[in-house]
Amino acid sequence: MTIGRLAPTPSGRLHLGNVCAFAGAWLSARADGGRLLLRIEDVDRGRSRLDVEADLRADLAWLGVQADAETPRQSSRDYGAVLAHLAPRLYHCRCTRAMRDEGLVATAGCPGGCADRGWPDGALRFRLRPGFASFVDRRWGRCESDPRAFGDPILVRRDGLVSYNLAVVADDIADGVSDVVRGSDLLEYTTVQMQLWEALGAPPPRWLHTPLVLGPDGRKLSKSHGSAHVGAMRDAGATPADVWRIVLPWLGLEGAGSLREALPRWDPAAGPRGPITLASP
Repeated sequence: MTIGRLAPTPSGRLHLGNVCAFAGAWLSARADGGRLLLRIEDVDRGRSRLDVEADLRADLAWLGVQADAETPRQSSRDYGAVLAHLAPRLYHCRCTRAMRDEGLVATAGCPGGCADRGWPDGALRFRLRPGFASFVDRRWGRCESDPRAFGDPILVRRDGLVSYNLAVVADDIADGVSDVVRGSDLLEYTTVQMQLWEALGAPPPRWLHTPLVLGPDGRKLSKSHGSAHVGAMRDAGATPADVWRIVLPWLGLEGAGSLREALPRWDPAAGPRGPITLASP
């Protein structure tokens, strides 16, 4: 059975880029007669807020994006067994963000040579295997990238908090997720996460990367693009149909005013690859 997921992060309001990816997840699961799970990705406890989570839930409900069940939130999960399983490929790294930004950290293999020094502390990184890797995306077709170009991913931060890199893969495996739908800003990074899936003994999911949505300033949508947030649009008098008539064409579904109206025409390969740049308000 197809099992998809909605995985909002309660650190910022739901914007049109999120809506596009969540629409793809909903349509993909419903078209296959599968299930759709809701998971609150609050692993970054310093940025996650309960009031923002409440707003996210309200926005999803207003748009008609319903899940079939809710899985345990990330902050309630224990990743100790997962880290123990990955232990042969983990090492401590003391490199700082400043070192990376100043070009003092190698991009491939072990940043700063930490893997060979046996540090007893620092961030915990996962050692990637060398070589290009490929996968098939349902929109983009066959894709290839060198995962080591991104550097060995941090799985546990210096402050002891589990990172997104570990949590998202471990949670998808634990939740039985078969289909991952997300923005194309993560397209090339997929080969990094595939190594984590494989190291944990699980086959990677089917991938679908929806168009990246940029603000009028050409930057990826964020909290600073207030007019592109669903809540702001609703407050300005927009209806759910108004939002869907903006977003669904990015998925090749022109003219549809709701997800249910769009469902019979859903084709994961249809529509632009992006990026989509919003017009100035």
